[in-house]
Amino acid sequence: MLTSLNFWITVAILLGGGAAMAYLVRLERQPRKRLEPRLIPTTPAIIIIGFIMLLALVHLANLYGIHTGRR
Repeated sequence: MLTSLNFWITVAILLGGGAAMAYLVRLERQPRKRLEPRLIPTTPAIIIIGFIMLLALVHLANLYGIHTGRR
């Protein structure tokens, strides 16, 4: 399984999503210095990235051999 390209692409997406989510959460929790709105709203971006990470986890489980769909 560790030699599969699908595995490494999925792990890269999972790690990249984790890094992006950590950055956005840190940005969301900082106090604002200006009253201008941000160019990218952080809350919807966090939700979308979290969903993509959940899909990556399900894909990793499927690659491992766990059946997650209907039987």
